[in-house]
Amino acid sequence: MNRVVTVHLDDIEIPRKFLEDGTLSGNDVVRARHATSSTGQPIRVVLDRLGIISQTDWARTVAEEHGLPMVVWDDFPERLPQDERLSLDYMKQNSVALLEVNDEGVRVALANPKARQIVQALRMIFGGNLELAVATDRDIEAALDRSAALAEEETTEVSDAQALIDLGDDVSDTDRLMELANNAPTVKYIETLFAKAVEAGATDIHVEALEKGPRVRLRIDGQLVETTAVERHLYDGVVSRLKILAGMDISERRLPQDGRIRQKAAGRAIDIRVASIPAVHGEALVLRLLDNSQERAALDGLSMPKRALDKLQSALHQPNGLILVTGPTGSGKTTTLHAALAEINDTGRKIITIENPVEIQTPGLIQIDINPELGWTFASALRSVLRHDPDVLMVGEIRDAETAELAVRAALTGHLVLSTLHANTASEAALRMRDMGVQDYLLKSVLRLAGAQRLVRTLCETCKEPLNIDDEPSYSVLFESFVNADPSLGHPAAWTPHEAVGCSKCNQTGYAGRMAVFEMLDDPASLAGERTQGRRSMGNEGIMLFAQGRTTLNELVNVFGAGDFWT
Repeated sequence: MNRVVTVHLDDIEIPRKFLEDGTLSGNDVVRARHATSSTGQPIRVVLDRLGIISQTDWARTVAEEHGLPMVVWDDFPERLPQDERLSLDYMKQNSVALLEVNDEGVRVALANPKARQIVQALRMIFGGNLELAVATDRDIEAALDRSAALAEEETTEVSDAQALIDLGDDVSDTDRLMELANNAPTVKYIETLFAKAVEAGATDIHVEALEKGPRVRLRIDGQLVETTAVERHLYDGVVSRLKILAGMDISERRLPQDGRIRQKAAGRAIDIRVASIPAVHGEALVLRLLDNSQERAALDGLSMPKRALDKLQSALHQPNGLILVTGPTGSGKTTTLHAALAEINDTGRKIITIENPVEIQTPGLIQIDINPELGWTFASALRSVLRHDPDVLMVGEIRDAETAELAVRAALTGHLVLSTLHANTASEAALRMRDMGVQDYLLKSVLRLAGAQRLVRTLCETCKEPLNIDDEPSYSVLFESFVNADPSLGHPAAWTPHEAVGCSKCNQTGYAGRMAVFEMLDDPASLAGERTQGRRSMGNEGIMLFAQGRTTLNELVNVFGAGDFWT
């Protein structure tokens, strides 16, 4: 029997909102308080590490409840003001940082404005002209570390990292990189970077060396956004540490390498795929993030239109055949295929996947990671697994004639085969297969369904504003063409379009999250390669999202391209 725990708000420093809206249960509080007692960390930090409430959500809610501004990493000056009455240790221990000190007063960022002793101490030091702001413990600590490091550089002729570089022949290159990789600022920067990426919902981290200095960007909702850059003298150390964590050779900087990291960040288990490449100004790295703590997608959770979902489910329940999903890189094809496999995953079927690499691990499936460098390719793996009596096969991608022929042959011999293909539309899937040498009569015998998809950003529900399309007369002809092609869109007068604005919750972009736009073709004429329904179907799905106020025309143009989408 579950014991109900009663929480008294006066006893803990927890925003009332988290308890009232069910984000935090009484049992969560007890669990976090036990961890706080054993670690000595504040409850807000413990909840972040447990993956229950992120530090950013906590700080935002605290700021709202106390009517205080919230400051994020970009708001901190590189060199923080200093006061001899506030030591670095005191500020770190109590999560306090000076933001601005001038004749008009003092601005201070702190993680817990309810800490009366700290606030009283600050008022005793600086008097009444004290302005408080809320920030996360993580941002405050990182800002203090950065400021301290810059101060040390200004007072020291050569920093520790530069001194290692200047040793030259006295230390081997590998030893130098190892020392840089294990520096405390390097370790701290990477921990902060991973946490920021996970909290922001980033899918990729791009670490690049440019002529003007290093640049670090996060891919959020398909767009690259700059984040806290690594200091120039720490760049080699950051790259080396990431390569060490990924099991890569840090001494090899002339050839590209691949690796993998399993990491805990912001309280969640993350798989990170790392790829390095040599560039003119230093190695560049791309890190692909996969959050293992997220629930696996299901078909009914993909927001797929009913007519497209019905076609896909019908094809999935065929005893054999070939199902192809097309679209550009990063359009969610793998997610869709794994959701489809989950639909038919039961003990009565043997399902084998061949991927490069395995990104989504699903219980009940036999999943194979290919290794082209060892000759273990899609084709060789497919040839081998056919001897293991599978019912369903998923091939990560058909990219050559041999794999295409083997996939078709497998479908002909009684297997259900799912795969992805790089083509712009569903109707181009057959054309692409023909280009790889598959005969028409074979393709017509096995191709059950060809799908295509794109990911479009959805509007932020907090800041989006209504859009009056009557103010744009040029749109009328455009909308009329879509309505004529698909009457289910309804008359534009009944639409409720909105436009992007931007706020703190969406990082001033106006968008929050993405959703897929699908088309599924299963009629013989379309599968034969006719293009009459190709792009228009996805275009109409996009217009439907615009009509419902879920995305914008600019986003649709960015995703589909102006020329093809509007014709």
